[in-house]
Amino acid sequence: MQIYPIHPSFTAGSSFELAVQPKKRFSIAIYQQLDDESITSLCGVVVTDRNDVTSTLIDGKYVFQSAGTNRSMRFDEDWKWPTITIRLNTSAAQSGAYVAVAYEVDAAGKPTQELGRQCAAHQPLLAAPPACDSMALVIARPRTPTAALAYIIPTATYHAYNSTGGGSFYDDRIHRYRASKTVSLRRPGGGLGARLGEPVDPYDTRSQRQQFAHWDAKFIRWLRKEGFACDFYTDLDLHNATALDLTRYRCMLSVGHHEYWSEEMRAHVAYFLTQGGNLGVFSGNTCYRPVRFIGPEPGQLTEMRKLAENWDVLKEQIDLDPRVSGNESHLIGLTYKHGGGHWGTWSRWRRRWVKGERAAIGFTVRRPEHWAFAGTQLRQDDTFGADDRIVGYEADGIPPDWPQDAFETLAVTNPLTGWEMGGSGAIGIFRPVLRDGRRSAGEVFNVGTTDWARALIDTTAKSHDVVQQITRNVIRRYLGVENTSQESHSPPKTAGIAHEVALQTDAG
Repeated sequence: MQIYPIHPSFTAGSSFELAVQPKKRFSIAIYQQLDDESITSLCGVVVTDRNDVTSTLIDGKYVFQSAGTNRSMRFDEDWKWPTITIRLNTSAAQSGAYVAVAYEVDAAGKPTQELGRQCAAHQPLLAAPPACDSMALVIARPRTPTAALAYIIPTATYHAYNSTGGGSFYDDRIHRYRASKTVSLRRPGGGLGARLGEPVDPYDTRSQRQQFAHWDAKFIRWLRKEGFACDFYTDLDLHNATALDLTRYRCMLSVGHHEYWSEEMRAHVAYFLTQGGNLGVFSGNTCYRPVRFIGPEPGQLTEMRKLAENWDVLKEQIDLDPRVSGNESHLIGLTYKHGGGHWGTWSRWRRRWVKGERAAIGFTVRRPEHWAFAGTQLRQDDTFGADDRIVGYEADGIPPDWPQDAFETLAVTNPLTGWEMGGSGAIGIFRPVLRDGRRSAGEVFNVGTTDWARALIDTTAKSHDVVQQITRNVIRRYLGVENTSQESHSPPKTAGIAHEVALQTDAG
């Protein structure tokens, strides 16, 4: 059965509302993303309210029965399914990424399928099909800020690619859906359980792109293993800026594929940087496409509208918020417009994506003495990450018209020949320009690639140790945890580092 949250985030310790598929008898289990690839069983639930749902306690566990009409719903409408309002049955709930799992049961409350039997036995689950079709991602915000890191879950991007109900922002060739400019936020698939027209990632077949498990879960696992405390929010929290005050944090993290942003999201991050906050972008195609969230009131946003293909096009159409100047590179230093994407080829004959493998392109070091490379043993013109295809499937590059001192280039890629855009990727540091011409007090560290998190968590990746060390250096510095220097970290293994001339023609 399917479920979705009425709001993608809630305050830790309080209740949240789940919409549930009509005419189903089921129970709910709560899981959490902790240190492992699988999500971990946490607790049951306490019911605080219900709408078109009855509930019965059987052996201490709620058995729900939903009413309503189980009719086909569209991708661009509020599905208005029956709802249950619940809270986690534990006093240990803190800010984090949680997963509600709905599993069908019989009249005696016994699971009728394997997923339910696993939940009843508190076994770990892999948040991948088909199990994730019965899951909903719910993010617990902190009651008050408890960490110096704020992690933003990219809810907008999840729904932009989500074809559940017959459409998304993209032509879904697999399911034969045409692209639309409006999608509902009140339907299944916002991070888990989406219907997708995406090609399989040849470098990670265990999870799907445009889903929580593919990028964000990996980075969260790494943060936990490293001991970095983190408060979690969603795009809508960043957009509304009511439950989230970024200025109470030292650093914000944008990870994986954080593509779709509203003007308000951009403006709030820009202000955060002017106040001395820092932004760690471990994402690609970041902030490239503008959207508007729509609803009867700020706390009741029900749909999302794509405003244009990118910020440059939007600026030609409407007057933007004065705090949002130029395209996304004016905020984060890089842009997909001068990077590139590689997904493969759609075979009309086979009705599937083919040729998804990418050339072996990595990052070639330009500033080995920089603090970001401390402890990596990287030298001038060394290349890392090529064997792991760390560049792509979408990557961001430097605008060619940037002044030489606008973006501090730390590493670059070979030309992304044959990719969409066909530019070059880069890693570096950027300080946005203020209205008076000064640079912001805070800065942005940007890796400009979607696939950073994969190498970060994969211990078999040849660039794993280097990617870990760079990420560690950036977060520690932005948190002010310690003074990062070349002597401050033990060097990682050098596997996967190519000592070669930069921008050499790639034969892979």
